[in-house]
Amino acid sequence: MRKYRVRLPLLVHTDDGTYGQGEVFEKDFSPGDELENLESGLLELVPSKYKVVGETQVHGANPGEEFEAALPLGQEQALLGSHIERVEEPAPKPRKKGGKS
Repeated sequence: MRKYRVRLPLLVHTDDGTYGQGEVFEKDFSPGDELENLESGLLELVPSKYKVVGETQVHGANPGEEFEAALPLGQEQALLGSHIERVEEPAPKPRKKGGKS
């Protein structure tokens, strides 16, 4: 899933909730639907982390280096595997509950 931020003062309804301006949510769009939402100004793509796995520089990063970019889905799909790979962010650690036992 990819992360998006609502840019306009409108509500965006998804299967898991409703999001207002400035809020971030995760969703799987088709490349066409994503492009339409980005070009309309409704949504902004939240940058993801990538690692260059190919032999050429990508977005200013040399082979083996990591970079952050908001790559539209079509561009990401063209680069994944042979040029870049996603760097998954570690899951947040669960909070410890207060109180002594």
